[in-house]
Amino acid sequence: MRKVYCLTYSLWFLAFSLFFIQPVSGEGESSGSEHSSEALMRGERLFYGLIDGKFESKACINCHNTVEIDTFNWNPNAWEIAHKYKEKSLEEFQRAVLNPTSKTMSVMHETFNLDENDAEMIKIFLDSFEEQGLTKRKPVINKIFLFLLLGVVLTWILLDIFFLKRVKRRYILGIIFIVALGWQIKLLYEAGTSLGRQESYEPDQPVKFSHVVHVHDNQIDCKYCHNTVEFSKSAGIPDVNVCWNCHSLVREGTYSGNHQINKVVEAYESGTPIEWIRIHNLPDHVYFNHAQHVNVAGLECATCHGPIEKMDRVRQVSDLSMGWCINCHRDTEVQFFDNAFYTQYEELHKKLESGEIDRVTAEMIGGTECSKCHY
Repeated sequence: MRKVYCLTYSLWFLAFSLFFIQPVSGEGESSGSEHSSEALMRGERLFYGLIDGKFESKACINCHNTVEIDTFNWNPNAWEIAHKYKEKSLEEFQRAVLNPTSKTMSVMHETFNLDENDAEMIKIFLDSFEEQGLTKRKPVINKIFLFLLLGVVLTWILLDIFFLKRVKRRYILGIIFIVALGWQIKLLYEAGTSLGRQESYEPDQPVKFSHVVHVHDNQIDCKYCHNTVEFSKSAGIPDVNVCWNCHSLVREGTYSGNHQINKVVEAYESGTPIEWIRIHNLPDHVYFNHAQHVNVAGLECATCHGPIEKMDRVRQVSDLSMGWCINCHRDTEVQFFDNAFYTQYEELHKKLESGEIDRVTAEMIGGTECSKCHY
């Protein structure tokens, strides 16, 4: 009996260690810096605004996060700044902090009471931080841990029923068993149905490109950047030359300053493409043609991609599952008349004339046939 309890406690401790205890970022690692620990500590305290008299309102941490966040932040995070100035001289960093050329930064930094020595201490901290990276946040309870926890509960119930016999009221065990088993089945179902799908996927991009600014505020047509959408399978990822058409002149953003736009400038001048992260992905065995849907069917981008003009950071709003596509084909009406292509569908024309049907959908002309998307 004692062995059973010891095994149970060991499993609990192992699960707790894996999911709740995580090492502090950079703990036990050498920063590779020759500077004293006092300078590193002072730079860290300055960055976090913990030294009186240096900041009248906001400190560095208020704009440049050191922890991974889910919300969209116009300002570069601490690692981006550290990485940018890692190989640059102290004078360049001091000039950027104390005398910024960007209007946005000038407004934010005008309340700083920092001198060159303070800026040097902050750079020492950032040089060390660049090697550590942002602190990653783990969910308190994720689905894998919850599934294992429910498994432990079910195991305990079975042990009590057949061996331990500690709980006198058996119906309580029955209720807990049914709830735990049902929850496990629900988790398995959700994991199975979401396999290969990424609804709500919202990654950080290498450049903070806001569709709110470009599409809503500046009224740029989607097809200007995604210029192959009407005649190609793919909508196309904008080349840096497309960005340069505007940003050869526009060098500072209203909200982002010049840090993000400088990435575009550097990419153009170096001839290095910007590695955008693809958000909407379909399995390899699925064929989807943008030209067929945008040019032929006349669908708006928002039909599949949602209100892009309201997104600073683009996310996938639909699950893009087969069922979602089939339902769309069943509901979407085809512009059947005044199109010579559809004259071959004689039976459907007869049904329309007789009043048997009042419209033609994509499903009726083969929109749900397997070979349309899988071949």
